[in-house]
Amino acid sequence: MWYLFHGPNTLARDEEIARMKAKLAEPEVASLNVTLIERGTPLRDLIAACDAMPFLADRRLVIATGWLSGLDVQKTRAKSGQSADTLQALLAYLPTMPETTRLVFAEDVILGEDHPLVKLAADKASGGIVKRYALPSDPVKWIVERAKLKGGDISNQAAQLLAAKINRGGTGDQAETEGRLYLLKLDRELDKLVSYALGRRIESADVELLVQDEDVADIFKFVDAMGARDAEAAYRAVRGLLARGESPLVVLAHIARQTRLLIQAKENADLNSEQLARMIGVHPFVAKKALQQANRFSLSELEQAHAALLEADLAIKTGRMDELAALDVLVAALCV
Repeated sequence: MWYLFHGPNTLARDEEIARMKAKLAEPEVASLNVTLIERGTPLRDLIAACDAMPFLADRRLVIATGWLSGLDVQKTRAKSGQSADTLQALLAYLPTMPETTRLVFAEDVILGEDHPLVKLAADKASGGIVKRYALPSDPVKWIVERAKLKGGDISNQAAQLLAAKINRGGTGDQAETEGRLYLLKLDRELDKLVSYALGRRIESADVELLVQDEDVADIFKFVDAMGARDAEAAYRAVRGLLARGESPLVVLAHIARQTRLLIQAKENADLNSEQLARMIGVHPFVAKKALQQANRFSLSELEQAHAALLEADLAIKTGRMDELAALDVLVAALCV
């Protein structure tokens, strides 16, 4: 049987492969029945690994990582049809592979429905199974579910804050690569938070204490624009966050968090940045910036901004406005 695991959610994919390894035998024996095939390995070596008999186990596992993508690179660089011939030879071999072998093609990108292996798997007689590992559409929901898998529990507000603190990356050609790194970074931070919480629910204060902001430049620009009542600059800052792949709700969480920091800074204006950082559990740079920006607002203005954020959040969650519209109305209200 052979598998095609493709897509940028390599975290879920690699965990699936790990479960396949665990089913082979005891760890010492399982390691003797796993062969890793690197990108660029000749087809004859891949076939030889698949044809080998398992040792003290019922099955063996062959994992070819990036091997199919490597064929596409070869095809681009070579004028001959050698890559196409290799793929055709593979297609002819797969239905004849020994029943004792499990072959996994692990690809970091999503392959099209017209890819020969995707088409071949549609024929049940081929022995192929295709699984697509796409990035989660809702990072906050993913964080909540992932925490449970780790034996922990995280509040929705804390999950939104964690999603906002980690830079999700951009769009375009690098979106899948950066999205993959985003998940891996979130997963590492969750490991830290679950260990720290020791069984209790993870709250926003825990995230503030343990997770450092990766990229706060755009949100600082937004608050500067808000203080100057420069709606155009505020819109640019918000669009910058959206262009990096952040959802409107996560952008809203960014703004809400910064507004709360400004209120805390305003109420504790007699503290220096180091003292404020220790008091509210943020990085000293963030505290210093909050103290500087808080000087541009009165406390009543910040409280009004906080109320506007709550109204925008309620409008989205009750369906009165879609996310982008609510965000646009909020920006306009904050820059009046």
